Amino acid sequence: MRIKVHAVGVNFAELVQLSGNFQIPVDLPAVPGFELSGTVTELGAGVDGLSLGERVAALVCWGAYADEVVVDAVTVAAVPDGADLDTAAAFPVAFGTAFMCLHHRAQVKANDVVVVSGANGNVGHAAVQVARQLGAVKVIAVTRDGTETMAHADAVLASTDKLASQIADLTGGHGADVILDLVGGAIFPQLLEAVAWEGRVVTAGYASGDIPDISLLDVLIRNIAVLGEDIAAYTVREPHRVGDALRTCVGWWRQGAVEPRPPVATMPLEDAAKALTMVAQASAGGKIVLSANSL
Repeated sequence: MRIKVHAVGVNFAELVQLSGNFQIPVDLPAVPGFELSGTVTELGAGVDGLSLGERVAALVCWGAYADEVVVDAVTVAAVPDGADLDTAAAFPVAFGTAFMCLHHRAQVKANDVVVVSGANGNVGHAAVQVARQLGAVKVIAVTRDGTETMAHADAVLASTDKLASQIADLTGGHGADVILDLVGGAIFPQLLEAVAWEGRVVTAGYASGDIPDISLLDVLIRNIAVLGEDIAAYTVREPHRVGDALRTCVGWWRQGAVEPRPPVATMPLEDAAKALTMVAQASAGGKIVLSANSL
């Protein structure tokens, strides 16, 4: 499928791509970028469910920083009528990652207690909502200071050395059946302590900049599982699964069940270096999208 690009979401992982240290190698010259929105201009043989001129969002492993892209149609979803295409460009990575972490890796089920660290970030904000849609009986959001209000969370806690005991108090001593950690660093021991018997921890990011070490003895004696999730690898190895995740989440968006966070700024594609510098310096204040000025 060929897509005329409207906007591209900017992510920290693109800095890793450009550094040459990305976990999925590519021959140079390489075009970075994981997510985009735009309109369909050409369909390959056998593609169905989408039509020429349709507004779409896509999740890719490379190549989103462009005016036009050709992508595997299985990783594309139609954008809801009336939805803002800038917001749509910022949707795939956040909600795709959240869904793959909670549904595919952790297999969240009804009556699970789910904890999301880094819940004020883009993926965390999506994950709180995805957990609720998957049937979690209680969703606990963890942020740096715990002062935020989140409509889909039952409680918002601060990242402190009392976090494990607070989670225990909120769950009647049961603990968390599933924890999605997007922060790493000093908070991780507290999260590990808060996992319920036979609980699952998914690690999918290290916003703290510190990758934690764990004791396998803790994993063994409490019969817990520690799982990893890398959305980029899934786009390469299992693109159909990624596409299903994206289309499920877009379906919830269409129904009004989830509310994607709009970007804080839209910058021209020519200013990609400036936007990435802001992300590297943590001065963006939220999600940035790059406009390809194609619509």
